[in-house]
Amino acid sequence: MTTITSKLAMLVMLGVATAATAQTCDEAWADYNEFKKRNAMEPSQYALTTYGATVRAACGPDALPVPPGTDTPPLPRVRKPKPLPPPPPPPPKPPKN
Repeated sequence: MTTITSKLAMLVMLGVATAATAQTCDEAWADYNEFKKRNAMEPSQYALTTYGATVRAACGPDALPVPPGTDTPPLPRVRKPKPLPPPPPPPPKPPKN
């Protein structure tokens, strides 16, 4: 009985998650379309904005096609550490008497 209850609970949660995703997808499209109305740019560039990325994240990559690698963040810059300065010379030895 517990297995059936847990499976039912998982299905209910999955249905809620799917409904939330659909709502988020609709909201993302609404924001994207509003952005297009407010801004004038080359039509092919709209999909490359953060609004386009939000639509792809909420609705899937096929919702708003872009060139491969568009949503991939750049690799981090690894900087070489600055070389350490040479150590100071040792103090002079006191003279021997």
